[in-house]
Amino acid sequence: MSLFTEDLARPELGAADTVDIRTSRPAVARSRTIEFLGCGHAMTVDDDVEDFDAAVSWRRVGGVGVLRSRYRSPVTVTCTPPIPWVTISFIPRGAVAFAAGGRRTTGDRRRGVVLDYAERVDMQWGPGTEQFMVAMERDRLERGLRGLVEDVPDAPLEFEPGLDVEGTGRAVIGAVASLRALLAHSPGQVPAVLAGEVEHAVVTALLLGTRHNHRDRIFRRSPPAPRRVLRRVLDLVESAHDSTLTVADLAACAGTSERALHAAFRRELGTTPMAYLRGRRLEAAREDLLAAPPGDGVAAIAMRHGFSHLGRFAAAYRARFGEPPSSTLRR
Repeated sequence: MSLFTEDLARPELGAADTVDIRTSRPAVARSRTIEFLGCGHAMTVDDDVEDFDAAVSWRRVGGVGVLRSRYRSPVTVTCTPPIPWVTISFIPRGAVAFAAGGRRTTGDRRRGVVLDYAERVDMQWGPGTEQFMVAMERDRLERGLRGLVEDVPDAPLEFEPGLDVEGTGRAVIGAVASLRALLAHSPGQVPAVLAGEVEHAVVTALLLGTRHNHRDRIFRRSPPAPRRVLRRVLDLVESAHDSTLTVADLAACAGTSERALHAAFRRELGTTPMAYLRGRRLEAAREDLLAAPPGDGVAAIAMRHGFSHLGRFAAAYRARFGEPPSSTLRR
């Protein structure tokens, strides 16, 4: 058994946008993982070190990061607070036993694990285990919570660890699938509007689809925002040239919750804030298509305005304007 551990100065957690590690040396896997995680971290290799092999990759989009990890040998990993993230671990192969604050749970193909790192976390990995972990900035989750409740939360978020990936966790799985698709189709810089939408979807799914200490408050009845608040939001959308606006931005401008804003849009306009924003993005995309210089393509313009799926963009565009975007571009 070999122990690799180190006391660390703690840089900003997950500051790097992209990290890839592939090594047969446990010390390299530990030290390089520490570099971008920036938390108290110890790794114990529970098998023959000569057979050790690790593959770790990190990709960050806004306030959300994705960590993929695989260890050939059994290992034990310990993370020590403070860690300003909340994570969801999915285990497509093998199993990981998690222990935190006297509670124990196991992640495998059927059960994800949510961790808020209020206390030390110990993870025991079986041989050949693979993990796909989504990490969300705690501050971003707290802002998301304030957007879903009418009163200011009086206690920090605390999550129950278990997540049934084939049952109540399906909403979370759907949002994470969108995040994975975005990363797969954006090997370089992710467009800001897409990053904002996917980040918002993952945060909202986690708050709505998992068990935590503020869940009941989220689902209390919420009155719609007043008409004057809706007018303020519409004025912002009409005057802003920034297509990266999200529903969370609109709610913050209105000084109300996202739920109350959603109810006001339904009552007054018969639509949702997101549908309204997407309509405005379609109009902005049309303006760019009409003014596009030679060499610009439909795909680049669609991505610029937050449409990552070209076929869906073309269908929505035709439904709104009566012609495909390629016809607009040729004009």
